[in-house]
Amino acid sequence: MALQTGGVKRPQVVSPSFFPNDYWNKFSTYPIRPDARRLPIALTPFLNPLYKESHLGLVNLHPNFKPFFSEQTMNHTSNGTAPPPNARKKRRNPYLSALLLITALAMTMSTAGCFSAKNASTLYYGGDILTMSETGPESVEAVLVKNGKIAAVGSQKTVLAQKGPETEFLDLQGKTLMPGFIGVHTHPDLSAYLYSFTDLSGFTNNTPEEVWAKLRDAAASAEKGEWIFCKGFDPMLVKGLKAPTIQELDAMAPNNPVVILAQSLHSAWANSLAFEKTGITADTPAPAVGSYYEKDENGNLTGFIAEVQAIEPFGNAAIKKFNIKQNVVEVYKEYMSRGITSITTMGMFAKDKKPFMLYEYLSTGHPKYLHRALDLVGLLPKKTPTVRHFVYIKHDTPFLIPDQVENGDDFFKVVGVKLWYDGSPYTGSMYLKEPYLESDLTQNGLGLPRNHRGEPVIPKDEFYNALKTWHDKGWQLSVHSQGDQSTLEVLNMLKQAMAETGERDHRHRIEHGVLLPPELLGEMKQLNMAPSFHVNHIYYYGEALRDDILGEARAEKMLPVHSAMAEGLTCSLHADAPMYPEDPLSLLQTAVTRKTKSGQVIGAGERITVMEGLKALTIDSAWQLHMEKKIGSIEPGKYADFVILDANPLKVDPANLRDIQVLTTIVNGVTTWNQ
Repeated sequence: MALQTGGVKRPQVVSPSFFPNDYWNKFSTYPIRPDARRLPIALTPFLNPLYKESHLGLVNLHPNFKPFFSEQTMNHTSNGTAPPPNARKKRRNPYLSALLLITALAMTMSTAGCFSAKNASTLYYGGDILTMSETGPESVEAVLVKNGKIAAVGSQKTVLAQKGPETEFLDLQGKTLMPGFIGVHTHPDLSAYLYSFTDLSGFTNNTPEEVWAKLRDAAASAEKGEWIFCKGFDPMLVKGLKAPTIQELDAMAPNNPVVILAQSLHSAWANSLAFEKTGITADTPAPAVGSYYEKDENGNLTGFIAEVQAIEPFGNAAIKKFNIKQNVVEVYKEYMSRGITSITTMGMFAKDKKPFMLYEYLSTGHPKYLHRALDLVGLLPKKTPTVRHFVYIKHDTPFLIPDQVENGDDFFKVVGVKLWYDGSPYTGSMYLKEPYLESDLTQNGLGLPRNHRGEPVIPKDEFYNALKTWHDKGWQLSVHSQGDQSTLEVLNMLKQAMAETGERDHRHRIEHGVLLPPELLGEMKQLNMAPSFHVNHIYYYGEALRDDILGEARAEKMLPVHSAMAEGLTCSLHADAPMYPEDPLSLLQTAVTRKTKSGQVIGAGERITVMEGLKALTIDSAWQLHMEKKIGSIEPGKYADFVILDANPLKVDPANLRDIQVLTTIVNGVTTWNQ
């Protein structure tokens, strides 16, 4: 069985923007899949009670749902007259029939979502096989997979002796097989929301002319009155790009409401039609402190919108326009196209259990009967083999947090609780010991006052109460902390919580770690904590962080991956999609070279080796998820989650690591993506 090789287009993961509060409320009305089976209307009374009984409330029957029988055909004869009494007596109870039908149909789908390769056996050989094992060999000649798990690893002779009569052989033809990458900090919900937006980001546009051409093209192809949504506006990446005025946007799209979202998630721009459609005028009050609709000296709207509370009304129109449900499926495909076999939602955004049920249905190895029934009637996307999905729940959405730490299965489970203590370096909300650098960007672009250090985004006592509550319940905590003062205070609060309740194997995490103080690394090791580094800050914004935000001295020490590993911490790397494209090989290259997009080196002393980087993306990420005994390395007994690459990262020039192509992605022994 030969591998298919050749050119591959690597999809661009979307850029970030805002996320309206009622996103999931409107998300609950699903169009029915065209391949769905039509069932008797008698089924209808049983579906809605099932949703309520399950406390999941995913969907209500869509108004376009077309039953196989209408009420008329169930209660009247074809000529419109009532059937004779004896006919009524003979007719079966439609509700009982429907109940039996939905149960039977669901049971027939008992294996529809369990996508293990049952009774399948594959022997991989003929290429470089990197194990990422902590105790076994670094590489082997062959791997045998049976029923979705690794059965044997070693020399071809040893592995061949354990094959069965049904075993298929896959010759790697010199390609490289290794454990699948783990997206240890990502946001598929946000990515799905932004998936269909026009991309104005610096990831896909190099000049202001390219940015505005994209907007004009979108306006030219849109119908009159159709909303146009754009994402990723970023003058830091696109040099010379200026914020648009409301008049400029009106001129570019005179017949369409336009909303442009900033890369930072914290601001937007809109034209006159967009303000009109949302009912916002110059007299509309600011929705919150620091959130407002900017006005000029004459009291007229300028088009600029500050912060998410003010942006939210515009986002509701996007929900109506786009098929978010299908976007989730497409985002999953993008993860798999990058060789990712497991993803981790870092703080699920939800006001109820609807999105949770959708994600559980897509990934779980044991879908519930309700899942199967809703799939059958077309109210859920078609279930196909996909990524494993682990979830950290926001601390302020306790209704999503299971009663027990042990929950779900190895395909979908809640693994922890997410908290935020500070914000972003690009908005002035990263919490620092020393003030931000005084520069044109910080003072004029970000509007920061002199000696600004940022502050916690949540009162300290409120944060500690949340931290202590979930720590005491046994949950792993994952804390967003970018600044050095932020991490110092978080660590002190974690130490206090552990002292009061005793230490357990929580493996609490610090997320991003831009200025993780070196003096805290030893304490983190003692507390069995782990950092996950947002390393592509260097690649995309390294010069801005050095020259405009932090200064050279702090920039040289930011994102101390090498120092953390040298201290014995188990580290991971993440992209935080849709903040940056979800590309593990790009993360690897940045961590190894410490080079910006323009080729400048920042923090050469914090470089790591390629092998250290690969482990951070596989087995060490698995450790952070308490899954190191099941995924993350190629060892007997573990799940067969693999990626096949066109080159061995250990043999490629580090400057070319992000050019390596993903050929095949395999989850549980099943190919989920192929070039």
